[in-house]
Amino acid sequence: MITTDRQLQALKPKGTVYWESVKSPHGGGLAIRVQPTGSKAWYYRYRFNGKQDTYSLGRYPSVGLLEARESHGEAVALHAQGINPKHAQRDEKARNESAWTMAELFERWLHSYAKTPTVRTRRTPSPLVVEQARWRWGHYLKGRVGSLLVKRIDARTVKSTVKEIAERQSRNQASKCLTMLRAMLTHAEGHGQIDANPAQGIQPSQLGATKSAPRDRVLSLSEIKRLWDAIESARLDTSAAAALKLLILTGQRRGELLQAKWDHIDLDGACWTLPAITTKSRREHTVYLSSAAIDLLREQQAVTGNLEYVFESQRASGQPIGDASLTTAIARLQGRKLAKQDMKAPLADMPRFSVHDLRRSMATGLLKHFGTAPHVVEQMLNHSPTDRLIETYQRHDYAKEQRLAWQAWGQLITDAEAAEQTNVVLLKKKKSS
Repeated sequence: MITTDRQLQALKPKGTVYWESVKSPHGGGLAIRVQPTGSKAWYYRYRFNGKQDTYSLGRYPSVGLLEARESHGEAVALHAQGINPKHAQRDEKARNESAWTMAELFERWLHSYAKTPTVRTRRTPSPLVVEQARWRWGHYLKGRVGSLLVKRIDARTVKSTVKEIAERQSRNQASKCLTMLRAMLTHAEGHGQIDANPAQGIQPSQLGATKSAPRDRVLSLSEIKRLWDAIESARLDTSAAAALKLLILTGQRRGELLQAKWDHIDLDGACWTLPAITTKSRREHTVYLSSAAIDLLREQQAVTGNLEYVFESQRASGQPIGDASLTTAIARLQGRKLAKQDMKAPLADMPRFSVHDLRRSMATGLLKHFGTAPHVVEQMLNHSPTDRLIETYQRHDYAKEQRLAWQAWGQLITDAEAAEQTNVVLLKKKKSS
């Protein structure tokens, strides 16, 4: 009887197949079969319902002596329960073949998520929100858990995955990834892929994935002017440069702005209509274009010609540039594109800011420089009313006020003389106060 790994290694092939019994703490039946070619394989040999049977435990040396004994123990336990280990193996294989991977679960969940109204808004998520979920999966989760079987995901896997994202990439995104994993696994539970959701009850704070404090970075007028000049002087991608400028002038969400098509824009009527399907709020939204915005768009139209999207990608035909294009452009202007900051970059000395900070800066600028009413600014940003009563009964769109505000903001940004006059007025007000 074989008792050591050295004895296993010493087994030599013969002219025919032969078996050697192997000692196991779980009882008899563990054996190794040696082929004339020299290959060796583990088996559990047993009787079931009065008939001799064998159950494969793997090949040696891929499966070592210790692993073979453990598998033997599991097979013996099944046999003791009146279960044929071979049938259990076949059933397990069938279950594995019908089991979803996490990548398959994501696609199934996303398809369902896109069609299901949320409890809060009672509307289905916008395509922008759906694409953000797809981006989050590809950027943070797919490489970490995409190939794993859903049934193999446990609380430890969820925690280690989210914790790694929080430590190496983004605490805020780690928290959102945890929320998404919880929703995906709830979908899997509902379809019988798992018995219980392993992400349920896990809190972001346990994993260092608490949401970061709300950003409050607002660019001053002089900083916005510097950024505008830097965009013009730097060799940025044409569409990225134009998109950044229009974002400064209109304050719209980056994802919604990049989805703009020429069919949505009426240059003669000075308005840009965002279809409800492209907006985060799922409401149609009108941006009243300033003279500066119209001039910018006419220049961009001369570049794109008959293309569908206003900010067409040069790499992917028929698609707009991606969100990351604007982030990369801002990083380049601040000298943050490489690991070590480039202090020769045009905005290297400016306190860091993000693409979204430009939206906040326009809103703050309207309030500060022109005294635009907050409810008008909210309309311009296409924010959903926090009060359900207001959303239901207040339908006035303040179009005139919005048009005047956008025109004044555009002139302030692009007209150096106007900017200087505004600063003088503000200084006088400060002194008089």
